[in-house]
Amino acid sequence: MFRQKKHIIEEYLGSEAQARKTYLKDAEKKAKKGYYPESENYAQGKYGFGSFIIAFLLCFILIGFIIFIYMLIVKPKGILTVTYKLKELAQEKLCPKCAETVKSAATVCRFCSYEFD
Repeated sequence: MFRQKKHIIEEYLGSEAQARKTYLKDAEKKAKKGYYPESENYAQGKYGFGSFIIAFLLCFILIGFIIFIYMLIVKPKGILTVTYKLKELAQEKLCPKCAETVKSAATVCRFCSYEFD
């Protein structure tokens, strides 16, 4: 028997607006499978320290200076991370007559013989 994962973590790349647009489309597909968003977090992309050092060292060459200015002005794409949680169907129900819990598929209460609809 195939067991579904309880949590799925997806990452959507791009600007916040682009990532959210992709996430909303994906969330609709996942909702049909029983997964609903539990949390989300957007982090702006960053260049590493090494990239700035290389660009700074290349500043003596015109192209390096242009790349350095470009890196200061244009930010890289960020990542939107969304955690989905599988909403489990009710596996038990409460008997209205004796208040005992019975399996949701049961048609008769095993404690008091109450017949469910």
